[in-house]
Amino acid sequence: MNRNFRNIWPTLLLSATLVSIGGVAGFFLRPIILPQISADELDAEPAADSHADHGGNIVELMETSLENMSLKLGKFTRRDYFESIRIPAKVVERVPQGRRHLTAPIGGRIEKVYIAQGQAVQPGDKLFDIEVTDNALSQSQVELLALISEIDSNRQQLERLRPLVEKGVVARKRIIELELQAQSLIQKKDALTQGLGIRGMDDEQINNLIDNQILFKSISIFAPDFESAESTVLSQSISRPPSAGRPLTQASFSTNRRTSDKPQDYFTIDSIDAIQGRNLELGDSLCELTHHNRLLIKGMAFEADVRRISDALDKDWKFSAHFGAGVGDIVRESLPLYQIENHVDDESQTYPVYVELENEIISENNDAEKRRFVNWRFKPGQRAHLEVPIDQWIDCWVVPLEAVVYDGPQAFVFQKINHTHETPDGTVHEFAKTSVKVLHKDGNFAVLAKSPMLKKYEDYALDQAYQLNLVLKAAASGGGGHAHHGHSH
Repeated sequence: MNRNFRNIWPTLLLSATLVSIGGVAGFFLRPIILPQISADELDAEPAADSHADHGGNIVELMETSLENMSLKLGKFTRRDYFESIRIPAKVVERVPQGRRHLTAPIGGRIEKVYIAQGQAVQPGDKLFDIEVTDNALSQSQVELLALISEIDSNRQQLERLRPLVEKGVVARKRIIELELQAQSLIQKKDALTQGLGIRGMDDEQINNLIDNQILFKSISIFAPDFESAESTVLSQSISRPPSAGRPLTQASFSTNRRTSDKPQDYFTIDSIDAIQGRNLELGDSLCELTHHNRLLIKGMAFEADVRRISDALDKDWKFSAHFGAGVGDIVRESLPLYQIENHVDDESQTYPVYVELENEIISENNDAEKRRFVNWRFKPGQRAHLEVPIDQWIDCWVVPLEAVVYDGPQAFVFQKINHTHETPDGTVHEFAKTSVKVLHKDGNFAVLAKSPMLKKYEDYALDQAYQLNLVLKAAASGGGGHAHHGHSH
C-alpha cells in the first residue's frame, strides 16, 4: 500500500507541472485568443432583448396611449455640436449687385412692352421695343452718311489724280487741296460720331451705321447679364436714307445675344416706368430689375456678440439661420460670413452683421401670355434669426430637448425595450428610464455625455419624456399603470 502511494507522486507532479505550463501560456496568449473589446465597440453592438432588471424604472403603456400621445420614437445620434447664441436678423438684398435700373439708350417712343410687374426674366429676354423719334439723332445719322460719301469721293479723286501729278498733267496744288479737304472731312466725321455716342448710340450701332449705310428706325431692349448693368440691344429695325442713293429698305439683325443656361438665374421685374405709347428722351427710366438668386441675412449683434463672431470667424466656424418658429421653421446651416459693418445702427445701437444666403425657388407658374412668375423661398424683409457658434462639443450624444426629463438634480431619457406583451386590453409597450449627464442644452437640443447606457442601435422616446415620467410616478404611487412587473429584461 505504501509502495502504491509512493508511485502516485510522480504522476501528480507531472500533472501539476503541465497545469502550471498551461496557465502561464494561457496568460501570455490571452490578448491573441481573447482580444480586448473597447467601450465604444461594446456601445456599437446592438442590444439584445435580455436587458437587466430595471427595478421600478420600467413604465408600461398601452399602444392606444402611445397613439394618443403621438409619441415619436427614434435613435439618438452622436456627433459634434456647437453651442451658439441667437441674434435677430432679416433677409436683405445685395446692394448694388442685386438690382439693375434700365434707362432709355436713345430718344424714342415705346412701341411694345413685353413684361409685367413681378415677372421673372432671364438675361436675353426681350423687354421693350422702342421706335426712334429723335429728329436730331436722325439728322445726325443722315449727315454722317453724306459725309462718308464725300470722304469716299475725295479718296477716289486722290487715287485718280496722284499718277497724273507725276506726269505733269495735274498741278500738285490740286492734290494738296484734296488732302486738306480729306482731313477736314475726317474731323467732321469724328465730331458727328461723338455726337451720336452722346445721343445714346453705342459703338456697335455706329459701326453698323457706317458699314451698312443704313439708319436706325427702332431698337429692342433685352434683359442684361447678371455681371452687366446695361441692357443688351439685340435686334434693330433699320432703314436706308434717301441720300444713300438707294431705295428705302428695312432690315433687322441680331448682335451680342447673351443668355443664361442656369435655370434659376432670374431677374424679377420690380417696377415698370415705361408704358406703351410713351415718348422717351435719352436716359428716361424704363424699369427696375431685382436679382434674388443670392441674398444676405442682416443680423443685429450687440458689442459682446461682435467679439464672439470674430472668434468664430478665426476658427472658420459657419453660421446657421432660422426662419419662422416652432415645428415648421426652416433652418439653413453652414452659411459663410459676408461682412461685419464698421458702424453702429443709430436706432438699435447694434452692429450689422451679414451672412450669405443662396435662395431657392418654391414654385413657378405662367400666365395666359406665357410670362413666367416664380415664388422664391426667401424674400427681402423676411424675419429670421442668426445662430453664432461660440463653443463646440466633440463626439457627444445630441438629442431633442423634449427627450430629456429632470427629476431633481438628475436627468433621464426613456429607452424603448425591444419587446411587447399582450394583455386582454391590448398590446403593452415598455420604456426603461435611463440616467444621463447633460453637458449643454439650448432651445432645441440637449448634449449628453458618452455613456455605456446609451446605445446607438436602440430606439428612444424623442419627445414626451416629461409625460412618461409622470406616468411612471403615478404607477409607482398606485395611481394607475405599471411601474414594475415580475419578469426581468
